[in-house]
Amino acid sequence: MIQKPLDQIEKVDIDALIANQVREGKTIEYKESLPGGADAERKEFLADVSSFANAAGGDILFGVEEERDSGGKTTGLPARAPGLLGVNADQVTRMLESVIRDGIAPRIPGVRVQPVAGFEQGPVLVIRVPKSWSAPHMITFKDWCRFYSRNSAGKQLLAVDEIRSAFALSESLGEWVR
Repeated sequence: MIQKPLDQIEKVDIDALIANQVREGKTIEYKESLPGGADAERKEFLADVSSFANAAGGDILFGVEEERDSGGKTTGLPARAPGLLGVNADQVTRMLESVIRDGIAPRIPGVRVQPVAGFEQGPVLVIRVPKSWSAPHMITFKDWCRFYSRNSAGKQLLAVDEIRSAFALSESLGEWVR
């Protein structure tokens, strides 16, 4: 996660991630392009969002290319940030917020999208997903029901015992706070 309030993130902050080779992990994810209209792309996007909410929260950065290994697979290291070509930030923000709102249950409060200008092809979009206190959140898109969380290697599908623990923690949280 970029250690700055979302509305204060600037191009230099994203450039610093690249210069410092900040690897994808528990609180940050890089995406070269926006999710398209295909169901598989939307499910992947929802898995990323819900995994952040079910863990420590984090940022998804769209418009950042990753380095690739000799086999063409992404390495998790940012290579460059060209931005998103031909993107209407307001329109895309509404679309992403709608996909999140309609594809994850319960809804995740506080998800925000921030365009960051100054890149050669267009803005980089940063989606900030807070840690949720009403977790676990499940993907409900097109009858696809899955729970995800994150660790240092990225998102992971939750096992049954992890889902059970997440619900138990959520139920006892109110008592613990009192």
